[in-house]
Amino acid sequence: MTVGGIPVHRVPLMVRIPLMVLVVLASAGGCTPYDPPFQGDHAAQHYKDDLEKCRTSSRETVRLRNAATPGRWLISPITGPPVVRAAIRKCMQDKGYVLGRADD
Repeated sequence: MTVGGIPVHRVPLMVRIPLMVLVVLASAGGCTPYDPPFQGDHAAQHYKDDLEKCRTSSRETVRLRNAATPGRWLISPITGPPVVRAAIRKCMQDKGYVLGRADD
């Protein structure tokens, strides 16, 4: 196994640990789909369709914004998920959904 063409056993531990943390965060970031706390029936097909459209468009918008610069891309596993969730909430509000408590 290599990292940047260098055998792993030759990569300093101080470099390997942050790389491992980034891999873990990146893989854990998308484990559960976000369901924002809006009022109404979350089981309705119309809600599910709108939510899936917002998830897809928000994820893609944030991905493209993060890919624009190396710095953003590097920290995107950490900063990306909260930004995607905020974009999903805004998209759903733009579709007319009203924020409420999660158990409403």
